[in-house]
Amino acid sequence: MLGKVDEIRELDFSTMGTLVLAGGGNRCWWQSGALRHLMERGLRLPAQLVGTSAGAAVAASFLAEGADTALHTCLKLYASNPRIFDWSALPKLKLKFAHQHVYPAWVDAFLNEATFDTLRHSSSRLVVALTRPARFLGMRGSVAAGTLAYLVDKYLWNSIHPRLPRVLGLRQDFMVLNDCSDIDTAQALLIAAASAPPIMSARPVGGAMAIDGGYTDNAPIPHQTEAERSNTLVMLTRHYPKLPPMFRWQGRSYWQPSQRIPVSTWDCTPKTTVRQAYDLGAMDSARALTSGLLR
Repeated sequence: MLGKVDEIRELDFSTMGTLVLAGGGNRCWWQSGALRHLMERGLRLPAQLVGTSAGAAVAASFLAEGADTALHTCLKLYASNPRIFDWSALPKLKLKFAHQHVYPAWVDAFLNEATFDTLRHSSSRLVVALTRPARFLGMRGSVAAGTLAYLVDKYLWNSIHPRLPRVLGLRQDFMVLNDCSDIDTAQALLIAAASAPPIMSARPVGGAMAIDGGYTDNAPIPHQTEAERSNTLVMLTRHYPKLPPMFRWQGRSYWQPSQRIPVSTWDCTPKTTVRQAYDLGAMDSARALTSGLLR
């Protein structure tokens, strides 16, 4: 389905101009562990980062110098949250998920008034992908269409960048987090990029409603020239068993986890194996550096 894929045997991280962090909820801790290991070995983030959902938040945590804070806060929030769903709201015919307060609290831990200026003046620019609902489907219809497209992509087509959501009218929008005028706007952008109704409600951003960018493309990439494609590395959070750890496809480089990331995407309770996902990322990063696959 993917067409021609070439295995990468050596990649110079310093030549990458764009780093894309795919979404994936808790699976994005793999990205955090991998990047932390690279940064500890002296490598620097590219000039442009692109992300959506938790992938965008992980990227923001590094730019705000709060990557460690992000991990420790997540573990703390999950440890104090006994369940995903609050059944007490059912008599009022309301769906209340823990993510509605856990995710904003997590974002606020690393992106706040004290760290906002650090992010704004970072040497890396973070482009955050959002999904705008299809005009003829409305919000509920767009969420249903996006979910259908996800299932078709995952179980039937097994593609990396799906086309079906756009065919159904969903639109991808990109906004630069560094350009936000204040902390409230910046936090709203990150939270909207991870909002998957009914787990997290759609939010107004830039004068229009927005939902999780993954509804359109879980590994979002703005329009690129051929030269920009050749200097782009995409960090996936899904494992594709038939593909090598790093590969080139359609002119870009891709890096995938060495195995299925051992964590539930949406769980936010004490049993969530965040640390295992993070450690797998660090291990994959160390292995890539030691073998010479990445330098």
